Amino acid sequence: MAAELDVAIDDLPVVTTPWDDVLSPAGPTTVHDVSAALDDVERLQSRINALEGEKLLAVERARRAVVRCEPDLLAGEQLRVLNAGTSRQHELARRAFVADVATTLRVSERQADHLLETARTLTSAGSATLAELCHGRIGARHATAMADTLADLPDAQAQAAVQAEALPRAATTTPAQFRSFLRRARDRAHPEPFTLRHARAAAKRGVFVDPASDGMAWLSAYLPATTAHAAHDRLTTAARTARDAGDPRTLSQLRADAYTALLLSGAEPTSDLDPVTTTEPADGHVPNLADHARRIVPRVQITVPVMTLLGRSDDPAELTGHGAIDPDVATLLTARAPSLRRLLVDPVSGELLSADPGTYAVPAALRTYLEARDSTCRFPGCTRPAPRCDLDHTVAWADGGRTTADNLAHVCRRHRKVVLWHTWIRGRSSPAGRRSTGGRARTTRTASTVRCGAARR
Repeated sequence: MAAELDVAIDDLPVVTTPWDDVLSPAGPTTVHDVSAALDDVERLQSRINALEGEKLLAVERARRAVVRCEPDLLAGEQLRVLNAGTSRQHELARRAFVADVATTLRVSERQADHLLETARTLTSAGSATLAELCHGRIGARHATAMADTLADLPDAQAQAAVQAEALPRAATTTPAQFRSFLRRARDRAHPEPFTLRHARAAAKRGVFVDPASDGMAWLSAYLPATTAHAAHDRLTTAARTARDAGDPRTLSQLRADAYTALLLSGAEPTSDLDPVTTTEPADGHVPNLADHARRIVPRVQITVPVMTLLGRSDDPAELTGHGAIDPDVATLLTARAPSLRRLLVDPVSGELLSADPGTYAVPAALRTYLEARDSTCRFPGCTRPAPRCDLDHTVAWADGGRTTADNLAHVCRRHRKVVLWHTWIRGRSSPAGRRSTGGRARTTRTASTVRCGAARR
């Protein structure tokens, strides 16, 4: 059988493409070739970024031209259009231009309209961001995220504050991470009190269903952050307990099934609605996820400055893995918390003071502090929440590394394996520094407002 297989493989025709000489050059291949190819990728991406910036400038140039020559654009229209009011004529000309952009770029009119607003914002309030894009130093998705945030702010002072604080992060973060940092920066710079904004946003809460392929659908809810995180914690805890008891379903499947079981409790069993979603364990026992989930007390972790609790400071409380939350909600949660952990920090450097660096095990107070500081896994681009990651000594304990905040960082298990097996090596004695096999230094910074000394410099 093996001989027949070898013959069959040998008889297969060799397929060549026009790209073979480019993709597989002659001669030996070394790790330097990997680095050279990635240099090409980086250079090309920079050129693409710059072209995206030029596209935005061209779009805004066209929009301003439409405004200047609007009478000429409407000259050939029907009499009822010409007799319309000025604002109506402006709107008709704008709609026509949006449609023209959409057909030119082969996108929807909604996308074209968003592109116009992005170009308009970046050429005014976001000119520093547009300059970075045109120089190829940041990507179009980062620039769009900045434009969306600036357009949602009420005055130029808040816009300038957000751009000054957030823009330096754009070149070292993924678009998702950058949006998270922008959200925090917006909360700090917004002139309207957080409590009022939160109340207005909470009034828009709702549940939505969106269709998906293969007989599936998305069910999502827009909720206050503390409520959403508490619900997710209950689902995750129920799922982990079921997995530990031997349930063969994945953690993601168990979360979804617990979610469904809780919502449809008392209705038809979920297995009757769609038997595909129930997997029988080896012993034939399917745990009642709804009953189990109800017995779980959901947990959220918040960090509240003590002076805020005393009413002597406006520093915001932070929900781990999310960002700022309503001060009234934070005070209420603190009052109801079964336990509190005090973190004593240096008022100047922000370093945690109550920790013993001479032990390998991470003290509980330091662990809590680092969860608040890191918020997520510190590997570049990873957004896994810190409480679901491991703490990693940057300089290994065996090599003399100490158990201190500036030598510890949260790394998820997937990326911890990458680090431990030297696909990435530690670039410097800081949890923020990593260096790839190609020699590229990568630096991550926390988005949290919790002060953390050297690790955030």
